[in-house]
Amino acid sequence: MERPRAVRFAGLRLRFDEARRALSEATVPLICSSTETQTFRTIASGAVVGDIVLNAIGGSRHTVEQPEPYGESATGANAMIHIQLSGESALTQDGRSAVVRAGDVTAYTASRPFQLHHAGESLIVRIPHRALPVPARSVDEVVGVRLARERPLVGLIHPLALHLSRTVDRLQGSAGRRVVESAVGMLGAVIVETLQERENGPGESQLDVVMDYIESNLSRPDLTVAEIASANFMSARKLHTLFEEHDSTVAAWVRARRLERCRRDLADSEYAGLRIGEIAARWGFTDAAHFSRLFADRFGAPPRAFRAAVAAR
Repeated sequence: MERPRAVRFAGLRLRFDEARRALSEATVPLICSSTETQTFRTIASGAVVGDIVLNAIGGSRHTVEQPEPYGESATGANAMIHIQLSGESALTQDGRSAVVRAGDVTAYTASRPFQLHHAGESLIVRIPHRALPVPARSVDEVVGVRLARERPLVGLIHPLALHLSRTVDRLQGSAGRRVVESAVGMLGAVIVETLQERENGPGESQLDVVMDYIESNLSRPDLTVAEIASANFMSARKLHTLFEEHDSTVAAWVRARRLERCRRDLADSEYAGLRIGEIAARWGFTDAAHFSRLFADRFGAPPRAFRAAVAAR
């Protein structure tokens, strides 16, 4: 059973000693320092929407460090997306450094050492890798990289992030969840856009095209490797090779994406009138018992218990 947790928390005005103590006692303990301890002030507000955590932070200049690797389970691994709203911050991780200004985006992970020199205002979104429609390795490739506001898709993020930062403590219900998941989808698109330009110029890579095809056909139980390969003008061997390069298989990727869609629907009050078997069938699972086992293995609780826990929160 998923442990209870606060759904949202209101804005807090903290002194430096309070901020440092809060970070040192966090789930992932962090070190905080500041040259402005005498006048230090920070305002923080946030929300937990499903498995996605949003933190809006603003205030005095300070540094947050994760000096040692911090283990995360395969299903618990998270991407941290930093959207700079005003001012300037600098992130260092994996030997890369990114200086971000208003409108820029960068990414990091709390599972490996990092250093963040923070100033101004930012929105930091913690997203489970499984909630992003891109492989975890793709996220790692943009860690510590400045995603410039001049990029077409990055430019769309800033106004939405600015609005979320002002209303983050009021996000609630299925409407709030849908807004947050739309923002996560946009962030996934930003990562894809960045990798496309780096590797292939402005065109889409073969893997991107294949993943788009899979996303569009997840609801079909008869979706096969042979069909995916044929529809994308490649052999099954070539298709398997594409996914092996990202530490996955075609079947595992399809299954993971279907399970994620089921998880989202089970957490959505709009689908409260649907039976679990109906939700499973919506996303290509024809055997209810098999689906229940897969769901429990993936998310740590059977679908019925998961739905009840979400409803209780």
